[in-house]
Amino acid sequence: MIILHIDMDAYFASVEQQADPSLRGRPIVVSGRPDIHSVVAAASREAKRYGIRAGMTTWEAHKLCPHITFVPGDPDKYETITRRFLDVLIDYTPMVEVYSIDEVFMDVTQEVDRHGGPLTLARKIQQRLRAELGAWITCSIGIAPNKLLAKLAVEEAKPTGVHWTRPQDVAQVLARTPVEAVCGIGPRISRRLAHMGIWTLADLGRCSEGYLRARFGVMGAVLALWGRGLDPNALIPYWKEHELKSVGHSHAVPAVLRHPEGARSVLLYLCERTGRRLRAKELAGRVVHLDLRDAHMRHRGGQRALEVPTDDEEIIFRTALALADRQGGFPEATTMVGVRVSAVIPRGEVPRPLLAVQRRRERLEATMDCIRDRYGEGALWRGSVYACRVLTQATGGMGRQKEIALARQAADAAHPGSSVPA
Repeated sequence: MIILHIDMDAYFASVEQQADPSLRGRPIVVSGRPDIHSVVAAASREAKRYGIRAGMTTWEAHKLCPHITFVPGDPDKYETITRRFLDVLIDYTPMVEVYSIDEVFMDVTQEVDRHGGPLTLARKIQQRLRAELGAWITCSIGIAPNKLLAKLAVEEAKPTGVHWTRPQDVAQVLARTPVEAVCGIGPRISRRLAHMGIWTLADLGRCSEGYLRARFGVMGAVLALWGRGLDPNALIPYWKEHELKSVGHSHAVPAVLRHPEGARSVLLYLCERTGRRLRAKELAGRVVHLDLRDAHMRHRGGQRALEVPTDDEEIIFRTALALADRQGGFPEATTMVGVRVSAVIPRGEVPRPLLAVQRRRERLEATMDCIRDRYGEGALWRGSVYACRVLTQATGGMGRQKEIALARQAADAAHPGSSVPA
């Protein structure tokens, strides 16, 4: 099997530089306003030379590079470019998995021979993307026998390069790769592994599955596979993506909002986005889910079923607040907030509201949606979530890979001549 992992370089920043020639060659970061202590979502190649990295505060970035340029994030623009590069990749194979807004996996096992081999194909893809998207939008490509190794290989390829991990290279990769480099092994698990004398994937591979299961439960079986350079996660092409069973958002809370009032503001903002997405898809949901995480990585939350399915962010927000209160309120240091609405059905199947105040609320939401559709998401927002909105957009949370895959799936359905397998 030959898997490619395409990772767009400095994605949000490079898209901004391609769109605005005045930003090219200059150190920029995609973020919110620096005066409200936002967070760097992406740094350009030029900014990275000053040590600026995603996740640091804008104040720290400005200290490292006083002449840095801050550019507000534009999720719609980045999603548009993602759809364009996805169109290019599907020209080579339908076996494309949308992993995130700027990362894609491709199974090219059947295609490499007619393209002159994996390296030649990878370079063709790089050249094609530059031609289609612009010279400032580049990518790095990792090649390997599975997704785990391809994702590790792309780190060797950055920036703008290609790295091929052949089967005979796997042992060396495992020996030099620290366990925390694997997506899915977070700080808590890596600390526990370190206490067990396990520092690299090769160390992990020397442990039996039974030993790891005894200490990590079901996760131990996954760790055992990773330690041998195997990946239990198969590539799921976009055309196998299932329809949405729920709609929601979660977001890491910026440091300046990690208090109960700040977390409440983030929750309201996420409920607004969830309600708007439900209405855009003409869906309504009956079950509201809340997930909160504190500074010690402990989760609290719950779910509540409504009597009538809804797409109203006010109802979603009030229900989520009640769930938080039932758990003792927001943690003093809330590091993540998530809200989701499940058990969705077509909006047309929901009984129309009877009360005049409910009908007025429905008309108000429809009017606000029309204004945002015409003038952009920033045309209207609540004053109480303004700072939160700027901060959360600047810290990421822009990827909607499932919806991008489903949109491409719908486009294929509209063109019966597609090469996608039946």
